[in-house]
Amino acid sequence: MIPVSPIRLSDLTTRIRHALQNAFAGQSFWVKADVTSYSWYAQKGIHYFDLVEKDESGGNIVARVPAVAWGPGAKQIKAFELLTGQQFRNNIHILALVSVAYHQVHGLQITLLDIDINFTIGQLEAQKQLVLTRLIHENPDSIWQEGERIITRNQQLPLPVVIQRIAVVSSGNSAGYQDFQHTLVNNSFGYTFQLDNYFTVVQGETNADVVQQRMVDIFLSNKPYDAVVIIRGGGAQTDFLLFDSYQLGRVVARFPIPVITGIGHQKNETIVDLMANTATKTPTKAAELIIAHNRAFEDKLLGLQRQTLILTQQITAAASRTLHQLQSHIVHNVRSLLETGREQLVDVKHNVQQGTQQIMFTQQQALRSISNTITAKPQVMTAGRQQQLTHTLGKLRSFSRVLLQHQQAALKQQEQLFRLMAPESIMKRGFALLYQEGKLVTSATTLKAGEQVNIQLHDGSADAIIQQKNKNDE
Repeated sequence: MIPVSPIRLSDLTTRIRHALQNAFAGQSFWVKADVTSYSWYAQKGIHYFDLVEKDESGGNIVARVPAVAWGPGAKQIKAFELLTGQQFRNNIHILALVSVAYHQVHGLQITLLDIDINFTIGQLEAQKQLVLTRLIHENPDSIWQEGERIITRNQQLPLPVVIQRIAVVSSGNSAGYQDFQHTLVNNSFGYTFQLDNYFTVVQGETNADVVQQRMVDIFLSNKPYDAVVIIRGGGAQTDFLLFDSYQLGRVVARFPIPVITGIGHQKNETIVDLMANTATKTPTKAAELIIAHNRAFEDKLLGLQRQTLILTQQITAAASRTLHQLQSHIVHNVRSLLETGREQLVDVKHNVQQGTQQIMFTQQQALRSISNTITAKPQVMTAGRQQQLTHTLGKLRSFSRVLLQHQQAALKQQEQLFRLMAPESIMKRGFALLYQEGKLVTSATTLKAGEQVNIQLHDGSADAIIQQKNKNDE
């Protein structure tokens, strides 16, 4: 065996460094990989991590290279976290621009120069679209698509005219819940609400089952909630991944009570937002929506109240005019009847006087004839005639008195009849005047079922609806 002259390790690493520099000098590469073994040294401003590639099963690592980011690379990581809302951490899949270097002490190393933000956002959006497609495909009875719009069974539920009893799914110590409660309770209209809190963890993709269980608890409570409100304050985009989960989206879409969301995601909508009856951007907006919904109902009631008041005033004015016209008509008719009665009474009185005078004159003539006859006959005849004359005179006086009494009684009867025939007397005995559209009804043929009529009594009036009309036999 021919002996080989040994070299120093530094000589070997120098050769490696020179070879790699010659091969990769001035070059950079876009690489898709997962981040592992991540650590951040804030004082130095350096990120240390490994970039790894896994096989299709995701269980075996087929490549691993140490990586570092500092200076411009550290700034790109900060921009990545700001724009995507996702923290740079282990187990995220990124598309990074890197350069290759070799250090004689630290060995082969990749330096991160830039990160494709759109790649990461696209990955999250692609995952969301896959979940949406699965929801639509596996739940056609409760989730379907019309054009570009997704329709759910929960969206088809009408919101109650007044939202008052609310089930709240939120984290009990979150600022978002405090904002929601403060806005709702301290509303300027004085509305009162009953809030039943179902506190849970609303962060982290693995906690979707916990939030789902709280929705099940609401359903099993059998309480007549007007709405369920799911709220969460702001945060990183990855904090909202549980609201993009399949199981929580399915529960919300199928939930039998209208769901209102205020998840605090300003940039885009989560799957839960798309499945819910009504989606708002923040917890405060969710509270304002409920207050505005109740205010709209109150405004509608106030409008109906104003319309009712105006209509009542119009009806009252019309009825007052009709009553005044009826009163004038009755007074005029009563005066006419009284005048006619007076004239008839004068005629009767005049006839009575003339009849009495005629009878008196006839009796006087007969008396004179009898007197002449008596004077011509003997005293016996005179006595008999005198007796007959006295009897006749008594009958005459009695007849005149009786006749006068009969005429006076007839006169009083006529006067009483006139009074009884007066409209006021007739209406006091239970009779009424029936008007339809301001005209006096004299026949049932003009009336129809369902029409409105006005009934005038001696001391007031009433409106009525014709329920049924019966025809009397002739």
